[in-house]
Amino acid sequence: MVSATVATGEADVSLVVIFPVFSGSSALFLLGVVLVILSFLAGFAMLATGQVETDRHGLQPLGPERTVSAERGTKYGGVVLIGPIPIAFGSDKRIATLMLLIGVATIVAILALLLLLAQ
Repeated sequence: MVSATVATGEADVSLVVIFPVFSGSSALFLLGVVLVILSFLAGFAMLATGQVETDRHGLQPLGPERTVSAERGTKYGGVVLIGPIPIAFGSDKRIATLMLLIGVATIVAILALLLLLAQ
C-alpha cells in the first residue's frame, strides 16, 4: 500500500541516514501505514505467546530443556526481505525452503506491481 502511494505520487519518500521516511496524505497511504503497524503488533504478540506456556502452576518460562517445538511438534519459519533479497529461516530444511519460495514470489509480485504502475 505504501509503495503504491509513492509510485502514484500520493506520498513521498526520503532517506534520513539509513532510515527511510515516508510522508503522505491519502487514505491509501494511511491504510498502508496502519497495516504495517498492525503487522508489527501481531508479530510481537505471536512471539510473546510462544515464549510462555501455561501449566497447573501458572505461567512458566520455557527453559532450554523444554521447548514448544519439541513438545508439540510445532514448526516455524519466516522471511526477511532486505531490498530485493529474501533471507529465509525455519525450524527444518523443508520449512526454510518454503519460506524462500514465498520470499521470491513476493519479490516477483512487488516488481510486477511496480512495473505495472510505472506505465
